[in-house]
Amino acid sequence: MNDEKKTYLRKALDWVEKRDFQEVRSVMEGYEAPMSFTSSTSRLEVQPDITALKNGSSKTYIEVAMKSDSPEETVTRWKLLSTLASMKNGQFFLLIPRGHKAFASGLVETHGLDAKMVSI
Repeated sequence: MNDEKKTYLRKALDWVEKRDFQEVRSVMEGYEAPMSFTSSTSRLEVQPDITALKNGSSKTYIEVAMKSDSPEETVTRWKLLSTLASMKNGQFFLLIPRGHKAFASGLVETHGLDAKMVSI
């Protein structure tokens, strides 16, 4: 994970901790790691940036949305996490740093992803 991603992941964790989530897991050091999943179509292994519970039962998946050299892989990742969130009565959040909004919102709109977008 590069330094820029770590900086935004810290901001994302601050956002999560201010919103009454429980059982927060993250790929960030100092947290228990979230469970990994494998996409059945692409065989891509996906580990969410952050997972948490809301109201004790709704599983929420949270990703820091950054520009990527492989948008197809990003879309596959986000589709899988969005699907998992809906299966578990949760939500899928994309936390978007300044300068990455056009990239993220373009992918969400083009591919019809069910994601709540939040600027961080």
